[in-house]
Amino acid sequence: MNKIVSEIKSLVVLILIVLFLKETVVELYIVPTTSMEKNILKGDMLVGSRFSYGMKMPQKIWLPFSAISIPTFLPEYKFPAFKKVERGDVVVFEYPRDIVYKYVKRCIGLPGDTISIENRIVYVNGIVSELPDGGQFLSDEYSKKDLIDTEIFLGAKGDNPGFSANKDQYPQITVPKKGDIFLLDESMDWQLVIPILIYEGNKVELVYKETKFTFTNQSPRDVFRRTGDRSVFKDYVPTEGATFINPWSPMFRKEYIKHLYVNGESIMDIDSYEVKQDYFWMMGDNRDNSEDSRYWGFVPESHILGQPVITWFSINLDSYTPRISRIGKIPN
Repeated sequence: MNKIVSEIKSLVVLILIVLFLKETVVELYIVPTTSMEKNILKGDMLVGSRFSYGMKMPQKIWLPFSAISIPTFLPEYKFPAFKKVERGDVVVFEYPRDIVYKYVKRCIGLPGDTISIENRIVYVNGIVSELPDGGQFLSDEYSKKDLIDTEIFLGAKGDNPGFSANKDQYPQITVPKKGDIFLLDESMDWQLVIPILIYEGNKVELVYKETKFTFTNQSPRDVFRRTGDRSVFKDYVPTEGATFINPWSPMFRKEYIKHLYVNGESIMDIDSYEVKQDYFWMMGDNRDNSEDSRYWGFVPESHILGQPVITWFSINLDSYTPRISRIGKIPN
């Protein structure tokens, strides 16, 4: 019996070591969508480097193929990076609206860059950002400027309807960088500022008529997509008894800004906020079929995980046919 217990303990330790390495050094990813075609295909299985941009001590160890995590109780620490994120890099990061998902996109904009899209042509600092080799559009036509897509980041402005945007037309926006100053007053762009406050660990609340809602960047729609649990919506407004609200919620209005509290302090008593980390603008190579920064905004540096290094296997997820020719492909 003692030998069996010892073997079980050894196996558990081995599993924990493997999971720890998975969270710190390398990780295997299965690409579930076509958003990076034709460079990275749906069904490609990638080896990802976790140390390219600076390995982080994991605060949680995620069990494979689940949303279950084990806290590590390790101190927060980031090792020196081998390189910085550069424009054109293919990057693996935590999906900003549900960090259980790992996304693979191309970095289009660096901290401080200006981004705009006109007739689906992307401009970075006023210069055309060419579609990468292997990138594609599925349609010969693009959305017109008078089309407003409320699913687009900053596309639903509530009382500030001047932002007209869709996936092919996007007014100029500046990617936030460390040290930027945002004024916190009734004129602020709450859909831009509140997510940044949350990403950087601040607690943002709306206290209105004796009701308190806590802002979160986690989307109930995306959690439902992953879990199939419709009950997740009951915690978000406009559901009765809800306690959470998203920064992009259409119920939030300009006149509510004065009722915001940041870390327990009224926003009316705070002059400004200094950004604590850099942010990035990510887009898929398959521009007509990619949910990317156009839809959910900036990726904070804290969400950057690493780079895909090589395709170790690939399978057609529709027919489950192996794609042997993809083995050894380097994502570019």
